Amino acid sequence: MVIVRKANENDVLIVAMLSELWASERITYGLGANTKELLRNYIGDYFWVTEINSEVVGYITGSVHESDGLAVIEEGERYLEVDEVYVHPEYRSENIGHMMVDKLLQTAEGNGITRSVVYSASKQWQKIVGFYEKHGFKMWFVQMYR
Repeated sequence: MVIVRKANENDVLIVAMLSELWASERITYGLGANTKELLRNYIGDYFWVTEINSEVVGYITGSVHESDGLAVIEEGERYLEVDEVYVHPEYRSENIGHMMVDKLLQTAEGNGITRSVVYSASKQWQKIVGFYEKHGFKMWFVQMYR
């Protein structure tokens, strides 16, 4: 049984371990693991976990900001930034990432926030772009290195 629910204090340790697993995969440029202290700061409307048979297998965090006048969001408008989305490798084909993004966006909309942004340093950027396009995100800019 798959359950997407708000994270709580009891989830912090397992999410920190998932964050360490993510960092060890080396699939994201510059990613360091989250500390338990940092994760505790996210507890609230924008920190969700997914359980399968009572085991936490994924998490998502987000934060609300006020625009300084971004190219795509007018000055003063509040928006959600999707900070992190991670699913344990064994469960990536289960649609869990999509369920968590939907839950985060629905929560923001319920709080009157209709705009959102996401940045990614994933080495699998083509997959990530396609993933977020399914949730209505559009490309804003591209930054590359050589």
